[in-house]
Amino acid sequence: MLQKTNIEIINQLIDLLTDIDSDVYRDSLRPLHYSTVGQHVRHITEFYQCLLKSQANGLVNYDARERNINIEVDKNFTIELLEVIKKQLDNLKTDYPLSLKTEFAAEQVTAVPSSFYRELIYLIEHTIHHLAIIKIGLNEMYPEIKIPQNFGVAHSTIRFRVIG
Repeated sequence: MLQKTNIEIINQLIDLLTDIDSDVYRDSLRPLHYSTVGQHVRHITEFYQCLLKSQANGLVNYDARERNINIEVDKNFTIELLEVIKKQLDNLKTDYPLSLKTEFAAEQVTAVPSSFYRELIYLIEHTIHHLAIIKIGLNEMYPEIKIPQNFGVAHSTIRFRVIG
């Protein structure tokens, strides 16, 4: 189920990338302090890559991203990469223990216990957060681009809107 939810969110992102021009993907957006859609998409994509690499050694470190500039500037390359990530997620059917490594200033945390499923939950929220940021930037700079109403909206918020 967690893989399916992540795949659905990645599909939302792929749909957006398919609909926007490459120039829009690379444009510095003033409301986002001149970051680009591509930079946010790279950030999202590389978090998934970090988690998927954890299969090999049971360690996930989101700080150790590759920071591949091609993801930032080439939306077609990125769409292909996201399709690969979806397939990899779909092929992983069981949870496994992980250690989460991160660094804050000089303090390094190296052995925070986690699991693949726990990190999938984190990536759902992380990705939705960045989709919301992308939506703000595009709505301000490119209001002619139609973005689905629930793009970048947390599942709990969608449920609340329906119920409330």
